[in-house]
Parts: sequence; C-alpha cells; structure tokens
Amino acid sequence: MNLLEKTFIGLPTAPGIAIGEVFILRHDIPEFREQCILEEKRDYEITRLEESLIKTRRQLDALRTRMEDIVGDSIARIFDAQAAILDDIEFKDPICEIIRDDGLNAEFAVSKIAQKLVDTLHATEDEIFRVKAQDINDVARRIVKNLLGKSESAIGPLKRPAILVTDNLLPSDVIHLLRENVQAVASDLGGVASHTAILTRSLGVPSVVGLKDLTKLLAGEERIIVNGNSGKVILNPSQDTINKYQSKKNKYEEYLAELSDIEHLPAETKDGHRIIISANIELPSEVKSVISHGIEGIGLFRSEYLFLTRNAIPVEEDQYRDYCDVIRKVAPYTVTIRTFDLGGDKVFTDLPIPTEPNPFMGWRAIRVFSDEPKFLRAQIRAILRAAAIGPARIMFPFVSDLDEVLYLKEMVQNVIEKLEEEGKDYDGNIEIGIMIELPSAVMLADRIAKEVDFFSIGTNDLTQFVLAVDRGNEKVSSLYRPLHPAVIRMIKTTVDAGHSEGIEVALCGELAANPIATMLLVGLGVDVLSISPFASGEIKKIIRSMNYHQAVDFANEALKINTYKQLKAYCIETMKHQFADAPIWFENNNYKLQ
Repeated sequence: MNLLEKTFIGLPTAPGIAIGEVFILRHDIPEFREQCILEEKRDYEITRLEESLIKTRRQLDALRTRMEDIVGDSIARIFDAQAAILDDIEFKDPICEIIRDDGLNAEFAVSKIAQKLVDTLHATEDEIFRVKAQDINDVARRIVKNLLGKSESAIGPLKRPAILVTDNLLPSDVIHLLRENVQAVASDLGGVASHTAILTRSLGVPSVVGLKDLTKLLAGEERIIVNGNSGKVILNPSQDTINKYQSKKNKYEEYLAELSDIEHLPAETKDGHRIIISANIELPSEVKSVISHGIEGIGLFRSEYLFLTRNAIPVEEDQYRDYCDVIRKVAPYTVTIRTFDLGGDKVFTDLPIPTEPNPFMGWRAIRVFSDEPKFLRAQIRAILRAAAIGPARIMFPFVSDLDEVLYLKEMVQNVIEKLEEEGKDYDGNIEIGIMIELPSAVMLADRIAKEVDFFSIGTNDLTQFVLAVDRGNEKVSSLYRPLHPAVIRMIKTTVDAGHSEGIEVALCGELAANPIATMLLVGLGVDVLSISPFASGEIKKIIRSMNYHQAVDFANEALKINTYKQLKAYCIETMKHQFADAPIWFENNNYKLQ
C-alpha cells in the first residue's frame, strides 16, 4: 500500500538530519480507581504516600548521578529540580489533605493535584512555567507507579537504528537516548527551553518538538525524516524525498567536516581586518562545545537559564561557582555575563512577576531588579568575585536611558565597596556594558557610550520594538524582519556612536549567525559577532573570503536602499554570488530571513 507523504513543521531543538524507521515510545498510563479510604486507614495511606516519595527521590538521585557522568553537573541538576517538587508545599500538602479530609486513595490524590497544577501552569503561556508543568507530570507519573508497585518502564536496546517518536518526551525518558541505535527524536509536545530540549542538545541527538499530532498517525513501522536544523519532519517520505534528504544529510556532514578546519582560524578578512567571533551560551555545560568550535570567548552568557536547572533562585554562592567554572574553562578569553533578563517570556515562581497584557514591554530585566535589588546585588557580587579568577565583564539588558545606566553603575560601585569591607577577592576594574535593544537606547547611544565600556546590540528585541512586531504572534510574525532598513540603520547608528567614544560594539542577536547578513554586518563596522558555536565555521569562512573595503562598499550601498524587499534581495543575491560554494546554508531554514 502506498502511504501518502506528509510534512510536519515543529521546533528544532538539536541540530542534525536523520532518516530511518519509527520507534514509538508510548507512555503507559498507570491504571487505578478512585477509592474511599476509611478514616482509621488514612494514616496508613499517608504512610504509603511517604514511602512512594522516598522511592521516587532515590530514582531521581540515580538518574542525576548517571546523567552527571555523561553531560556534567549543571545539566544533571535538572533532576534536582524534579526532586524539589517532592518537597513543594503546593504539591505535597494538598495531596495529604485530600487523603486525610476527603478519604481518597493516594494514587487519585497525586493525579488530581498534579493535573490541577499542570493546568494552572499551562494557562500562563510562559515557557518556564511549561517546563515546570512537564516536570510535575513526570514526577507524578513516577510516584503513582511506585504506589502501584510497578517497575519503571524501559524500551531496552533497539535492535536496529530507529527514530524515537513520542507524544511528550519527558526528562526521565532521555535516558533512553543513551541506548544504541537511537538516531533522532520527534515529539508532539515540548518547547525549545524545556528540560528535554536541554538534554537532547547536550547529548547531540537531532530533535524536533512541538509536532502536535504526529504520533496519532503512526503504527510503528513507517519511515520518517527528522531535520533538526529546520524543524521539518516528513512522514512516509517518497523515494525521491529520501534521496533529496540523504543528499542534504551528506552535504551537511561534509560541510561540517570542511568547516572544522576553518573554525580554529581567526575571522580575518583577506585584507587583514579582524572580527572577533564569540559565543552565546545558556548553561555552563555548553563551554565544551564553545572551545571545540574555536570560539574567542563568551559574548553572551544568558544567566537566567541557570534557573531552569534549579527550583529556586540561585543564591550568590551557586552563581559564583557556575561563573568560575565557565571563566576558568574559557580563559584567556573573556566571558560576558548578562544579568538576569527575567519577565517577558521568561518568568519564575520565586519572583512576584504579575500577569501583564504585554509582558515584553512590561516589568522585565533591570526593571524587575530595580524593584527587587537584592537579587541583582547578589548577582553582581557573584560576577565581581568570579572575575577575580579570570577575564569577565558584566552586561545589563533592556536599558532604556542614561539614568538607568548611572543607577546600575552606582549599584556596582556600592557592591565593590562592600566586598572591599569584607576582604573578599574581586575585580574592581571590571568592564561594564549594556545591551542595545530598545530604540531609546539607540537614540541616546552617543551619550550612553561615554558611560560604559562596550555595547552589545540585541537584534531580536531591537527588531520587534523598532517594527512593533511581537515575533511570537503568528498573526504578525511575517512582519518580523531583521533586515528591515530601519533596523540596519539603527545598527549603524549604534556602531558609529560606540566607535566615536572608542568602545567595542558587538552584535548578539540571531542576525549575527545568519550568513546572508555577515558581509553587511562586517561592512557596518560591528567588532564582535556573538553566535551559536555551531555557526562559527560558516561565518568565519565568509569573513575570510572577503575584503573589508568590499564589505564597507556593500554596506554603504545597502544603507541607501529604502525597502525591505529590495534590501533582502540585494543581500541574498550578493552573498550567493560571492559565496556560491556554500549553497546549503542559504537553503537551510535555520537561516531564513522573513
């Protein structure tokens, strides 16, 4: 029987292309009935629950130990976050109340409270809350199984290479990815910031999530293609499609091999103009990849992602340890640590962040920590102390005017004075920079440049604020255009303002890693491109193949173009003509410009 080819578009969470047979991982739902427990037996039911919680904690500790050996401590802490749910009063106390007051069995009580919490968290539509919801589901399922005396399910070694397809890959399922012959993962549910996504990236397994109803169409013997670069998954591919993607896969792997020789060379144009290529990271465990790809430092350490592997705000000592770990490994290169950028799409239960009609333009980043300064003060202390052991600098996000800059500089000085009183080691000459991601900061860049040591242009937020486009809103996402003439002119304005005061100007948004924009950004005068480590080879290849004066001429012509469509076409055609030997990167959806 000829099966129809069907394409699904999801979220790419780990790069790579895989072609293979489907292996379905179905989560067995523990079967139990709602039961009434006599009053004299309710203490025993609580005891059953406590014993199950103890067993669950032991299982999570074992998972943590095993994952720590494979992906390191910072990633393995994901299971600490799960274990912390067992002690969460919002989880445990209501379960005990249902058993004691309503006389219901422990299995039913656990499931009822877990579902209530999950529904509440999903209703917020915030990614970090969804992460916690997934953890609660995972932990609750494990507790119920232990209450029923059922062993943990396992898929065992696959007999032949296959692609793991599931409705929702949970963190505890990731252990299955260590099995031999798992080629890739495709999941109906999930997000790019989920614990599962973090784990699959750390293990180097190509994965795509958010595929909605893929598993409903599967019997378990189909062929499937997973493109972890673009987010595309193809079910029942025709032979022509298989041949096409096998060719893509081969070209991708060949090009990666070719770029591995370039990665450790400097990003220097043919006429000697040097660009620094640094990396964007979210977790300390990513440093190994940074080093292996020949990156010259960390241009953006998104420190708020440390929250994802904990169930509480990281205290000063925890932050200090993580920062030191990164700084030691990256030295002699510099680590730029961005202070917590919470709010918007990144919220956390320990902070009283309100529900807002437009959170991206609301109480976020330094606005949060101006009102809750103890958290920012603790982070500044940790960064200053860690900077004493190696090159590091501090960067503040979402700055809108000079008053905020002066306030933040004063806070840093106050922390320095306190550390001096305490006799602690610290770097009193640490460089202080800001993210340029608000139009007001661009307009005041010439004045702000006199007060800071460097700029870093965040084109993701800058684009959506300049164009008034919420890039997460499907209704207007097509209007999110990083190559819009207004955005390009703001980049040029910022670069000129920074250079007039002799300070470095970096660019760390997604545009920095897009090869279509590389020649333009170099010509605009950007000093540093901070990108995903995986993109370093292709960006260096382009830079090493151009002349700087050629890039400047190209950028000057681009600045004269008045419409987005014309500017986009000009960039694409010029880049394709100049770098025709790298066609794969221009057809890859990862680098598509709207």
